[in-house]
Amino acid sequence: MTSPTSGPADSVPSWSRNNLACATTWTTLLVLDQLSEAFADSGALRMDQLGFWNAAASSDMRALQARSLATMMDNMFRVIRHATYEEGVTGVDAKRQMVAILTDGASTVRALAAANDGNYRFLGEGHET
Repeated sequence: MTSPTSGPADSVPSWSRNNLACATTWTTLLVLDQLSEAFADSGALRMDQLGFWNAAASSDMRALQARSLATMMDNMFRVIRHATYEEGVTGVDAKRQMVAILTDGASTVRALAAANDGNYRFLGEGHET
């Protein structure tokens, strides 16, 4: 698991459709009506530009909304996209890290995808054992 303070975006070489974490994060946010931008323009989007973000909301309310979004994303990754957690990662770990990124208005979709890449083994990534 990558720490949000250690620069999770560094673990994804580029914002690329060929990276399953990037593609799956983008598709999931699109389906959940959190963004409408084309893939190429979405990696640099900040959390405070996503649909759930309300600048007038308290930090507690924003955290509640982020937990709800993280749970929906986790369910879509696992149930619909057949992802599993990386070795040593629990659902609590993965969702906690998503919430940390989602509640940081300056964090990007690319950073969220990088965290997801470290926490989930997406179907077809090629490192199944």
